[in-house]
Amino acid sequence: KFEILGTDISRAILDKANKGVYSQFEVQRGLPITMLVKYFDRDGDHWKIKPTLKENIDFREFNLLKSPATLGRMDVVFCRNVLIYFDKETKAKVLDGIASIMNPNGFLFLGGAETVIGISDKFSPMPNQRGVYVLKSQLASQPQTQVSAIS
Repeated sequence: KFEILGTDISRAILDKANKGVYSQFEVQRGLPITMLVKYFDRDGDHWKIKPTLKENIDFREFNLLKSPATLGRMDVVFCRNVLIYFDKETKAKVLDGIASIMNPNGFLFLGGAETVIGISDKFSPMPNQRGVYVLKSQLASQPQTQVSAIS
């Protein structure tokens, strides 16, 4: 059992995501064919998320500058290609908020041009895993943790 929570500040983006319908161009941008066939159904020129997956997804309007406490606890957070738009102080605030809702063994995924280094003391990079971070307390207690992900 799992739940996926997708957030954005834009209502229009959330409406599009909630429909779960994507063009061929959108699904071919990094989604392996095996996952496409497993989680999507073809609908003419588009792909629709299968109902069995969609029932586990919730979309909410959320501003990263607000407290994330209302979002609940998270095992995995993808905050990719968002921090690049903020100054250092705002990045630190956002990262502190994310740290506050992460479960102790959780993972944070950032975009390729983003880092926590020099911004937040709450996270440490996962060794040999570009863009993957853990809470500092996790890295100290579980130095052998391995992560594999498709993003």
